[in-house]
Amino acid sequence: MSKSHPKRIPIFRVAPQHWLLTACCLLLGGLAGCDSQTEVAKASIDGDFNYSVSHTFSINDVQGGYNGTTFANNPAIICGLPDSKNSECPDNAAQPTTVKKTGEIVYPIDSQFGYYVEDFVGAAEKKFDQNYGEGWVADLANGLIIANAKTVSFKAPKRTGSWCAGLGGSLVKCSTEHYTTMEHVLTCYESVPYTTDNPTSTDQKNLLNPENGSIVGNCSETKLDDNLLLMEAGNLTDIPLTSIVPGDQMEANESTIRDDIAVGKDYSITLKDDGKPLYRWGNAVKRPNDIRLYARMALPEEWKVPGAEFEVLKAVLVLNHHITNNPNDQVRPEDMENEAAIGQLPEYVVTGSDWMSSKECYEGDGDYIPAGTLFKNSNFTEEAAFSEDLQLGLTNAWYTTTDRDPFAAALNPDEDITNATGPRWRLKSNKFGQDIPSLEIPTKNCLQPPFAHGVDKYPVGDETVTTLNLLDFEPDIESPLASSLGWIDASHNEINIAKSGLNTDGNGISINGLPLTEDFDLAIYVKGDAKGTRLYDATLYLKYQAIAAEE
Repeated sequence: MSKSHPKRIPIFRVAPQHWLLTACCLLLGGLAGCDSQTEVAKASIDGDFNYSVSHTFSINDVQGGYNGTTFANNPAIICGLPDSKNSECPDNAAQPTTVKKTGEIVYPIDSQFGYYVEDFVGAAEKKFDQNYGEGWVADLANGLIIANAKTVSFKAPKRTGSWCAGLGGSLVKCSTEHYTTMEHVLTCYESVPYTTDNPTSTDQKNLLNPENGSIVGNCSETKLDDNLLLMEAGNLTDIPLTSIVPGDQMEANESTIRDDIAVGKDYSITLKDDGKPLYRWGNAVKRPNDIRLYARMALPEEWKVPGAEFEVLKAVLVLNHHITNNPNDQVRPEDMENEAAIGQLPEYVVTGSDWMSSKECYEGDGDYIPAGTLFKNSNFTEEAAFSEDLQLGLTNAWYTTTDRDPFAAALNPDEDITNATGPRWRLKSNKFGQDIPSLEIPTKNCLQPPFAHGVDKYPVGDETVTTLNLLDFEPDIESPLASSLGWIDASHNEINIAKSGLNTDGNGISINGLPLTEDFDLAIYVKGDAKGTRLYDATLYLKYQAIAAEE
């Protein structure tokens, strides 16, 4: 589990895409054949790497459940395929359908990676029920087409949901890992000031009469109520929330509003899988129907010799696919999540212990950020707070400025992808995600939202390449993949967790249903692409050297 603090952030802004393509070409095989991103990814590898292995995705990779099973060894996972054991789908189940724009026929999936939901109660993981309602897939000549089933949701009592539902049925995200971001939505009070007249003081802004400018109040009167009580079996107790350490008072929870949630007058808190708090103030909860893929890719045979260990100097994963519609389509090498890989972050200058915006920009909701706006206000740190923004004094502007790109590496002129802060471990998407959830990434940073049509940097459906540095990790913490042992033996990888819930078990099945073997085990989660997306292939590039045995 990664620590909760920002990574190193270079002041230098990432160069335009043509420069990045040149860098990728140099990295992946010289300047020849660099006319497109796809060609860059498929370029031959020079002597900088000494091993590579590729995998073309197919329906055989589709997982059915938490036992590690795929379609390759359980054909019942997909129905309707011609010349298969399940060439017809059950009468009351989902049926093969046609992708509207491109005309391919895709076939339904029966898996455990979806949810049954009940309003004002919660969600339960699906079983193999033969309704084949968890999405559709089909083979392509060079990969896989994937179409997700509709994301389901259930109603929740006020303040307990992670989404807000209106009268028209539309849902808006109403949850965040950051208190200051929630506060910006619900009140004008700023726990970490950045828009007040004097952000170094505790003085809050005045509320003014729009007609004549007279003072009618002060934002100090609107501070959120932070007293939260635990919910047990659907009943609000008188037990205050005092700890967010998993197991102390609550466990990680995304599916129930009856337990493992603390509720107050203004908002509620649950815990995420990584132990971080999730602040919620909505009246609905969404649960996705994942389509999960598993690819086993051979690692060097010499790594598997008993007693052998190799230092991994470089590890790059390249995926060819279409740009997706969901910024949360996960790429999980060895079933690892990596919150340290965060892409290109906002430009700022350091003044003492503070961070200040170095340019004019806009927050995702359209609020203007002048140059000099505080991103980090060191006068307002609270070490005992639940979330990192309050602990470190990070403002709402830091989390919501559009001066960022989560899918671009933060490259300095002397860096390549193997020693830079890389993009998020996600398939490249059109949206920012996180605290700017529904906003498309524009071609130029800091345009004023809402953006004009046609300025998308990553148009949905375009062919693209996602290039991930698998050694990108927290500062001062070595990646478990820096040693060959972390790849071939799960007991040497403290990040992935076994089905038992421990991170010390050897190879077997992970808590998420991924096989962990002596080879490279790669999971892909596709979550929100109902209109269909395409995933072609993955290539792993390694540079390694032997570690001399101690005498």
